[in-house]
Amino acid sequence: MKKGVRLGLGVKLILAFLLVAAMSALTGALGVYLLGQVNALSVKMFNQEVAGVRHASQAQAHMVAAGRAAANALLVADKGARISQIYFMRDHLDGAIAELEKLKPLFDNEEGRRAVDDVLAVTARYAGALEEYARRLETEGMQVSADPGYLKLLADAHLTGEQAEMGTIALVLQKQNTSSSLADETTRIYDLALTQMGALSLMGALIAIILGTILARGLKRQLGAEPRDVVSVTHAVAKGDLSHTLSIRRVSKSSVLFAMHHMQTALRNVVGRVHESSDEVAAGARHIAEGSIDLAQRTEQQAQSLLQTVATMAALAQTVDRNAEVARDVAQKAMLARERAENGGGAVETLVNVMQRIDVSSKRVTEIVSLIDELAFQTNILALNAAVEAARAGQQGKGFAVVAGEVRNLAQRSAIAAQDIRNLVQESTAAADSGSKIVGQTRAMITEVVDEVRQVSALIHEISNATQSQKTGIQQVNDAVSSLSSVTQENAVLVHNVAARADGLSGQAAALLNVMSIFKLGEKPVLHG
Repeated sequence: MKKGVRLGLGVKLILAFLLVAAMSALTGALGVYLLGQVNALSVKMFNQEVAGVRHASQAQAHMVAAGRAAANALLVADKGARISQIYFMRDHLDGAIAELEKLKPLFDNEEGRRAVDDVLAVTARYAGALEEYARRLETEGMQVSADPGYLKLLADAHLTGEQAEMGTIALVLQKQNTSSSLADETTRIYDLALTQMGALSLMGALIAIILGTILARGLKRQLGAEPRDVVSVTHAVAKGDLSHTLSIRRVSKSSVLFAMHHMQTALRNVVGRVHESSDEVAAGARHIAEGSIDLAQRTEQQAQSLLQTVATMAALAQTVDRNAEVARDVAQKAMLARERAENGGGAVETLVNVMQRIDVSSKRVTEIVSLIDELAFQTNILALNAAVEAARAGQQGKGFAVVAGEVRNLAQRSAIAAQDIRNLVQESTAAADSGSKIVGQTRAMITEVVDEVRQVSALIHEISNATQSQKTGIQQVNDAVSSLSSVTQENAVLVHNVAARADGLSGQAAALLNVMSIFKLGEKPVLHG
């Protein structure tokens, strides 16, 4: 009967890693899916519910501001201010309607959109009531009247406005409730993700522990012992210690430990035979050692002679002299560069003072332009009042109305020109500030350049001194080349003697190689036991 296919250790490790990776991938995919749901709910909450609360709140704020402006129009005594308050009222009413129009598409259900339509209808009635109140103020000459009709119109309008405000508050509460529901759904999905991913992680950890235990037992069975014991035996054999005793009881013959025991036995036999041939090799090695000692002495003499070989370096000494002269010239130029850099630092300091004076002048011009702008605004108000008075005068004030219109146009042009001057002054001030920063950086860089030039000057002085020392050393090396030739000839004779004695060692080396030929580099085993 055929045995089943046995998987190797590498295949088992790969399969185990693949299983753990599959569990991790499943956990990650589930996490990504649930996080996607949480993200979708968060986006919906922000884009619809939070935005809806913002639009409804802004609509309510516009309604309150419109009512306040309507009340102020009746209280103020200045006609221009009263017209401004009426314009503010109309702008806020338009803003409230616009915010409600933006709020309507943010409701998913028909009930919510109908609620917005109801608030829009009430807001329209509120706007109509305030508009009727404003037109009456305008048609009656813009004078404060003792007629209680103004107060009644304003009170009726405020009642309608309160209904509209209550409607917007209801819309805010509805959006807040929807946001709370979405938050609860997000929490539920998070708890689900936490539970499922925790279960999958725990399952993956258990699988990893089980697979690790199985692989560890299989690895120990194939090694025959603990990995650290096998490593200890391997290191002992690598160091030449073949006296280590291996216990192979209850060890499989296919294990690594059993194979190492077989290898250790074979190495003991081989090393014993190698020792026998090593004695003869040692005798020849002694002769080589004697010749090597003599050669070493002669080589030492040759090395001492080489210390005096500077005689041929006269040209190098001349080059060193030239280098010293160049170093002195460079030091002088470095001093000149330092002086110019310091002068440049003074010029930069002057430029900083000029930039500061420019900044002060720019601020003064800004103050003057602000005064011109204020005068233009007052002129515009006076022209507006003049136009109103001319309109009340009828045909007799027509010419005065034309003059008032021209004065108002001039005031507006003056305001525009003042704004342009202010923008130009601000740009000039920003450019001056940027220039001041750049000049400050330039001043710091010039200071660093001066310091670097000083350091370079000191280094060049040191190079000049070192070059002079090199010249002296080169002169000393020039004295001993004459004895180098004779020593080299004696070394050649000694090399011949060493070669003759090496021939005697070649036979012993051949015998040693014959003994070591027991190790084969093919598929055959080293030894058969």
